[in-house]
Amino acid sequence: MEEGVYTVLVTPFNSDNQIDFESYDKLLNKILSSNIEGVVVLGTTSEGPTLNYNEKILLIKSVWKKFNGKKKIVIGIGGNDTLETLEFAKLIKDYCDYMMVTVPYYNKPSQEGIIKHFEIISQNEDLISKKIILYNIPSRCGVNMNPETISHVYNTCENIVAIKEASGSLNQIMDIKRRCNIQIFSGDDSLLLPTLSIGGCGVISVIGNILPNEIHNIYSLYRDGFIKESQQLFYKMYDLMKGMFIDTNPVPVKSLLNYIKIFNTAIPRLPLLKLSDDKMMQLINIYEKTQEHKYQEINLSF
Repeated sequence: MEEGVYTVLVTPFNSDNQIDFESYDKLLNKILSSNIEGVVVLGTTSEGPTLNYNEKILLIKSVWKKFNGKKKIVIGIGGNDTLETLEFAKLIKDYCDYMMVTVPYYNKPSQEGIIKHFEIISQNEDLISKKIILYNIPSRCGVNMNPETISHVYNTCENIVAIKEASGSLNQIMDIKRRCNIQIFSGDDSLLLPTLSIGGCGVISVIGNILPNEIHNIYSLYRDGFIKESQQLFYKMYDLMKGMFIDTNPVPVKSLLNYIKIFNTAIPRLPLLKLSDDKMMQLINIYEKTQEHKYQEINLSF
């Protein structure tokens, strides 16, 4: 899998709760003109759980039309029903470069059940040629995919190539790394730099919707050996990375996309609610300070 930065695309809604494709196209154009390696459709940040089947297909086709051959495309196919997840994967496999499969949520499966879930999907004859990214996010799934499980799945399923690791634990990332050679992408922007330092290869990003080139610069500076400069930029953006979680994701990032006039509204779908006025003011202040930092010189020792 190509290493680097993948932005999880936010889904905008009109006041009538329908997808706002005008705003979506603005976001796609912004990301297309950036330096990031790819995008993720139907991730957590996309509000995937509240999108119906037809809406998912429309979003997938919009992204495929815009990005195919220009940026790598990842489609999230997470679900808590293995067979339903498999059927959806078969339907969309020709519209992406990679598929990202979440640990089943709500059911709280055993580690053996998690292994079986990924084996059934990845080893299906229709999907065996499609590269797959594991997605571990215990805070939303109710269960952690242990490093032993990750290593087992990686070593037994040839088309599983990477993991989005969003446990928030650097110890877990190190434990995964010492057990197998799976590519590890940070699931948190604020852990990008430490993840790179222990062998990770990029980030699957929320802030990439707002500042795609800046988050990519952190990655590329580190990759090219400019560690100090990467650190400088990372800490200039750190408060905003944390600010993206001042409320439940994607509420803050959607609010900021509205503030910078990419989205026409900041409306999420229930049961999520819009950001409170107090939190919105906090987020705007953080963003404006980050913009000031952006234009301060970072010395590159070429």
